[in-house]
Amino acid sequence: MAMKMNLLAVTISALSTSDAAFVGRKAFLANGMQPEVVALTLSHVEDEWRAQAAVFADCGSTAALPGAAIVNCKDAPNSFGKSCSTVVSAIIQGSGGDRDVAKEYMADVCSQRAITGWHQQQCNALAITIKGAMGADRYQNRVGFNTAKLCTGFWSRFLTEERQRIAKENADHEADEKKDAEEAATEAKEAEEAAHKKQADHQKAAEAAHKDREAKAKAADAKANAAEVVVHAEKKKAQAVAVARVAKTEDKKANKDVAKVAVAVAKSAASAEDNKKAKVAAAAKAKVAEKDAKKPATKPSQAVATEKAAATKVNMVAKPAKDVLPATSKVAKAVPTKAAVAPAPTKAK
Repeated sequence: MAMKMNLLAVTISALSTSDAAFVGRKAFLANGMQPEVVALTLSHVEDEWRAQAAVFADCGSTAALPGAAIVNCKDAPNSFGKSCSTVVSAIIQGSGGDRDVAKEYMADVCSQRAITGWHQQQCNALAITIKGAMGADRYQNRVGFNTAKLCTGFWSRFLTEERQRIAKENADHEADEKKDAEEAATEAKEAEEAAHKKQADHQKAAEAAHKDREAKAKAADAKANAAEVVVHAEKKKAQAVAVARVAKTEDKKANKDVAKVAVAVAKSAASAEDNKKAKVAAAAKAKVAEKDAKKPATKPSQAVATEKAAATKVNMVAKPAKDVLPATSKVAKAVPTKAAVAPAPTKAK
């Protein structure tokens, strides 16, 4: 830092101190005080000032800050005062104590491209401080200017600004850390929720698959049961058909048996009727014979004719009994079952 301060002081002090040498910016340029060179050197000096203020702002916790190794923590104000006095004295002496010349020159230095941003702000602040501290008497400014007072005030302002900057940086850092912590917590929460959701989705999918398997198993059981019911129904139907077929066969057999019984009954009835009619015919024939016996004798031819007529009459009476047998089919149809058929009467001896 001492080398930079000496360079800046030498550069500014290279001007002649005679009044004739100071005619505004032209006087500085004529004596080799190029504004761009001074601006570049001043920006480096301001970095050192800032480091001194930062180190002094918190001597117990600034060991890792930039510039902490350059100066002693407790000696920072003295180091700043010395360097500040050197720079201010060089500017005042270079301007010949002329307040307007110093103002014009500092405005030129602070507008150079080599000094921008925060460095430019501090350059303008230094220029305003110097102009405000200089009086109208150029000689008095050259020989009696109190640089220590100016630098003490400038140090106080510089230190206040640096403390505010450090506080803001710390607050921003804490805010960033808090934001990072919140973001990390949010990300962790989102990751946890995503993991829970994934697990829930997996469990839900597993339950859905289980339900699907159960549904398919139930459907298969229902289908098997339905097929079994159909098979059972088909068996029942086949059994019913077989039973109906057997019943029909038995009915036919029963009807045949009934028909046989009916024929037998009809034959028995016809036989009994024939016997009865024969008896009636015999009785009638006996009566005719008895009448003929009581009558006087007739001619043989007449007797024969009379006998034929009687026989014909007997045959006419007995003939309907022969027609009973064909009607047995009707009787067979009328008899429903074997149990309803009366036993055939025995033939009279």
